[in-house]
Amino acid sequence: MSVDLESYVRDAVREEASSSSVLHWNLGDYLNHWSPSSLTQFRRCPYQWQQVKIKGRKERPAEAPVTGTSVHVALSRNFEQKIESHEDMPMVELLEWFDDVGWPTTVQVEQAKTGQEIKWKLGPEASHRRGRAMLASYHEQVSPRIEPLATESRFETTEFGLSVPVIGYFDISQADVTVDVKTGRRKYTKAREDWRMQGGIYNFVEEKPVEFHSVSITDGGKVEVVTPLESEELIVSLSVLERQQISQRVRAISAEACLYMELYGPEIDWPMHGVDHSWACSYCGFRPTCPAWSSR
Repeated sequence: MSVDLESYVRDAVREEASSSSVLHWNLGDYLNHWSPSSLTQFRRCPYQWQQVKIKGRKERPAEAPVTGTSVHVALSRNFEQKIESHEDMPMVELLEWFDDVGWPTTVQVEQAKTGQEIKWKLGPEASHRRGRAMLASYHEQVSPRIEPLATESRFETTEFGLSVPVIGYFDISQADVTVDVKTGRRKYTKAREDWRMQGGIYNFVEEKPVEFHSVSITDGGKVEVVTPLESEELIVSLSVLERQQISQRVRAISAEACLYMELYGPEIDWPMHGVDHSWACSYCGFRPTCPAWSSR
């Protein structure tokens, strides 16, 4: 975008988001709700968001997210039964379930969602081993101190004053905190900016702190688990002022999406902000056809 257009968008979005009324909405043919993940995706790159939400394109599933999903599925299996039993599944039993059910089912489901084969980097067998190792480490180090009230619990709120609700799911709900588990190659000791956006929405809705648990594994197979016990910067707990700010940010994102629909419509490519991001384009399934990379 030109500097003049960027200024126009910034000023228009600020004015719209600051109003006390329900925001203008012109995306009804494409979107019936926002989610924390779609809000952070739009903030990261409107072009990528447009491809998914407006044009209905499916990203080819990638190895890292699939591996992470398989770990989440297994942890949910354990914590669901723990709500009633108050005891964790034995390690051997949980890992056997992961091998026989959790991993193959996750692979099958993720491929069925898009009708495309997973884009493997290390291969299915290596990814299976990596997921198993992350699961085992988390189950040994963290599961014993988790006291779940619910897993994958759904929330829906209209408190942001949008024309559609914000809907999301908590990984693990406890009496005094919400837990969200993040997996990947890199260890994190403080919440990433996009995590803070997600955590801020959770905190806004639940009115209790959000803990992020980083479970990472290097290419060499070393697993590290970092929780707020090791680093307090993995906690998101909003002050009254920060609650107002997260509401403004959510409203601004929605207003910006509607403005781009007015400016460009559904077919013309929306701005490609991902090129200014430190890692977004490296993990984007639309990079091969993205105009921002056509000459690179």
